[in-house]
Amino acid sequence: MARGDDLRRDPLEVRKATLASVLAKADPGIRFNEHIEGDGATVFRHACKLGLEGIVSKRKDSPYRSGRSPDWLKMKSATSLVKFFGVYVTLADPASS
Repeated sequence: MARGDDLRRDPLEVRKATLASVLAKADPGIRFNEHIEGDGATVFRHACKLGLEGIVSKRKDSPYRSGRSPDWLKMKSATSLVKFFGVYVTLADPASS
C-alpha cells in the first residue's frame, strides 16, 4: 500500500515508480535499486562475473502475485550456491566401554 492505495493490480513498472518516489524521501540508508532491461542471459553473466547471488527477472506488465508465478524467474549464480559436505561418525556405545 502506498498512501493508502493498493498497488497489487498495477503493473510492475507503476509499482516501481511509486516505490522510487516514496524512497526518494526516505532515510539515506534505504536505497532504491533501478531495474535493468535487456537480454537476460547477458545480464545474468555479468551478475555472475561481479560475484552477485544472481538475478530476478519479472514481466514489467505483470501485477503483483504472492508466491511463485510464471511472470518471474529467479536465477542463482553457481558460485552463490552453498555446498554441503557430509561426515559420518560412528559413536561408541558408552555401555561397552
